[in-house]
Amino acid sequence: MGDEVVLSCAKGFKARVIYSLANEWFERVSDADKLVAADVAYDAVDAVEFAAHIHRFVRDRAYALLQAGDVDAMRASDVAAWYAKAKELLGKGASESSTYREYYLAARNHMANVRHAIQRADWDAQRVRIFVSAHKNVDLFDGNVLQPVQVGAAAADQRFDWALHDDEGDNISELNPQYCELTAQYWAWKNVDAEYYGFCHYRRYFDFSDTEHEENEFGEVIDEFIDSLSQKRYALDDDSIRAAVQGYDVITTRTQDIRRYMDEEATLRSQYDAAPKLFVEDLNRVMEILVCRHPEYQQDVQTFLAGHTGRFCNMFIMHREVFQEYCAWLFPILEEFTTTADMSLYTKEGLRTPGHLSERLLNVFLLHHERVGAGWKMKELQCVHLNQPDFHYEPEMVLPEGDFRPVIPVAFAADNNYVPMLTTTMYSMMANASKEYRYEVVVLQKDIAYENRVLMTDFFASRFDNVSIQFCDVSRLVSQYDLTTNNPHISVETYYRFLIQKLMPYYDKVLYLDSDLIVKGDVSELFNVELGDNLLAAVRDIDFLGNVNMQDGQRAKYTREVLGMQDPYAYFQAGVLALNTRAMRELHPIEKWLEFASDDRFIYNDQDVLNAHCEGRVTYLPYDWNVMIDCANRIANVFSHAPAAVFDAFNDSRGHEKIVHYAGFEKPWKMTNCDRFELYWEYARDTPFRERLMALLWKASMPAPAAPPSAIDDHECAVSDDSPLRKIIDPIAPFGTARREVLKSIGRAVQGKK
Repeated sequence: MGDEVVLSCAKGFKARVIYSLANEWFERVSDADKLVAADVAYDAVDAVEFAAHIHRFVRDRAYALLQAGDVDAMRASDVAAWYAKAKELLGKGASESSTYREYYLAARNHMANVRHAIQRADWDAQRVRIFVSAHKNVDLFDGNVLQPVQVGAAAADQRFDWALHDDEGDNISELNPQYCELTAQYWAWKNVDAEYYGFCHYRRYFDFSDTEHEENEFGEVIDEFIDSLSQKRYALDDDSIRAAVQGYDVITTRTQDIRRYMDEEATLRSQYDAAPKLFVEDLNRVMEILVCRHPEYQQDVQTFLAGHTGRFCNMFIMHREVFQEYCAWLFPILEEFTTTADMSLYTKEGLRTPGHLSERLLNVFLLHHERVGAGWKMKELQCVHLNQPDFHYEPEMVLPEGDFRPVIPVAFAADNNYVPMLTTTMYSMMANASKEYRYEVVVLQKDIAYENRVLMTDFFASRFDNVSIQFCDVSRLVSQYDLTTNNPHISVETYYRFLIQKLMPYYDKVLYLDSDLIVKGDVSELFNVELGDNLLAAVRDIDFLGNVNMQDGQRAKYTREVLGMQDPYAYFQAGVLALNTRAMRELHPIEKWLEFASDDRFIYNDQDVLNAHCEGRVTYLPYDWNVMIDCANRIANVFSHAPAAVFDAFNDSRGHEKIVHYAGFEKPWKMTNCDRFELYWEYARDTPFRERLMALLWKASMPAPAAPPSAIDDHECAVSDDSPLRKIIDPIAPFGTARREVLKSIGRAVQGKK
C-alpha cells in the first residue's frame, strides 16, 4: 500500500474519530459542562476540526431557534457561548480546514440572525425610543433606547444588519437624498408605537448629564469617540435617558443666538441666505405654503425669520401626542414644496433643501405652540458633536472561497505619510514570499486616506492571489495613553505592535514588520521559527550592544537600572518580530503593555518595553533577518564596539540579507548615498507610489537655491548624467514618456520653477 493511500486512510480515520467525539460532546455532556469539556478536547485532538463540529451544532441549534421564533428561548440558549468557544479554539490554522470553513460560515450567519431577532425585540419593547440616523457604518452606544436607523436604505448598496431600516412598512426612504434624516422620522411616525419619539444623528447626540460642558461658537460640545467613556460623560445610558425624558412633552437642543458667529444684524432669514448652496427663495416659498395651509402661523413665521435665535440640528424628543401632531403638520408642507419646486439643477447639498427647511419649520412649530399657550413642558439639552463616529473596525480572519492554504498573519503600523514606504516594504515581502501560504496583512493606523487604501488594495490584488489587506483604525485604543517618543526617528506608530495581541485574537502567532524594510527572504521561514513558550523571536540589536560596550558605561548602566535587564547583551531590535501573541496575552493584557510604554524614562520607548519585559523568553534569530544599514558610518563607529562574535555575525549577514532595515535618519527616499539605496528602488519603482517617493528624493537632493538661470539655461537637464537619481528615473520614466514629464514637473515644483 502506497504512502499516499496510508495517509489518506489515516486522515479519514482521524476525521471519523473527531466527528464521533464531537457527537459525544453534544449528546452526552451536560450544557453546564460543555465549555469545560471543549477545553479538554482542545488538548486531546485537532482543535480546528473539533471547533468545526461545535460550529455544526451552533448552526443547527441557531436555525431551530430562528424557525421557532421564540425570542425568550433565544435568550436562554447556550448557543452564543458555544459559538464563542468555537472561535476561541480556532487558533492559527483554521483556514486550512474546508470543514471548519463550511460550518463556521453557516453558524456565523445564523448567529447574526439570532442576535438581530433579540435586539429587535428589545428595541420594540422600549417606551422611550431615540432613533439615530445613519447612512454608513458607525459606532454605537450600548443600550436599547438609542436605536440606529439606516436612512436611505431603499437605495443603499449595503444593508446594515445592526440597524433598523427606513424602507420597511409605510416609508419615503427613496426621498432620503432630499429629506435626509426625515425619512427615519416619517418611518417612525408610520410604523412605531412608543410613548416618546426622539431623533439624533450618528455624530450628534443629546447630553443627558447634569454637567455643563464647554461649547464652541455654534453651541456644540466637541468630543472624539463613541465609547464607554463618552457614554458615561454624557449620561447616554438607558436609565439616565429615561429619567431625563420622563415628564416632558418636548426636548430640543439649546436655543442658539446666531450673532455669536454672524454679524449683529443677522436674522434667521439672512443666515439661510448666506448658505452658499441654498436659496432663500426656497425658505420664502415653504413659509408661504405653511401660512396658506395654516394662516394662524403667520405671526410665528414673521417672528422666526426676523429673529436671531433658534434650535438647530433637527434633534428633538417628543411625547407621542406632540410627535403625531408635528408629523401630520410637517410632511404635507414638505410634500407640497417638493412637488412644486424645481431642484433639477441643484447641487448635492442643494438637493437636501427639504431637510434644511424642516429644521426651520420645527422652530416655527414650537414658537407657535409657545405663543398660543399649549402648556407643553419643555426642556433644552446641550448637543454633543463626536468627531470620529465611524465604526471602530477590528480585523477579522479572512476566509476566501476555495483557498485552503495555511495562513501567515502579518502586522504593520503606519500613518498616511508613510504609505509609499509601507507599500514598498509589503511589495518586497510578497514578491519573495512562498506561494504555499496566504498572507493576512493588517495595517494598524489612524489616518490613512481612503484613496491610499484603495490604491494599495488594488495594487496587491492585481499582483498576488494570496494576500489580503485590512486597515484597522486604532485611534480610540491609543487615545487613553500618553504615548510619546524620545527619539526623533521613532514615530508613535511603533507602539501599535502592542495592540496586535488584542486586535488579532484568532492568531496565536503573528509577524510584525516595520515599514522601512526591504524583505529579500521568504517570510514563511521566519513565521515557522519555533517559539515554544518564548514570547517572541527577534535579532539582537548590534547598535545597542555596541553602545553597551562603550567605555563610558552609560548604556550598560541604563539597561540594568532603568530597563531592569540582567543581561544587557540580550537586548534585541524590535523592527522584525515573530510574536507569540497567545503567550503575550497570558503575560499581560494590552492595557498593561501600553501602561509600560507610557514610561518617559525609556530611550527607545516600545523597543525598551519589550526588552524589559521579555528578557529570558526570547528566541534569537540570525542577523540575516534584520540587517541594519550603515547609517552615518555606524558600522565602524558603533557596531564595531559590540562583542567580536556578534560583530562578525552581523558583517557576515550583509552578504546574504533576508531583511534589510533602513534604521536611522538616512533613508533611500531622502538621500541617494544611503546604504543599500539601489536595492530599495528595485522594489519602490514598481509601486503605485513611486512618483511620491521620487518627489521626496528629489526635494531632499536639491541644492540650495541659486541665482535665477539665464535664458540659455531654459533646457537644462533636470538631473545630470552622473547623478544616482538617473538609475531610478530612467527605468521608471524613459525619455519621451508622459511619466518623464510628470517627474520633470515634480522637479520643477520642488525647485520653485514654473
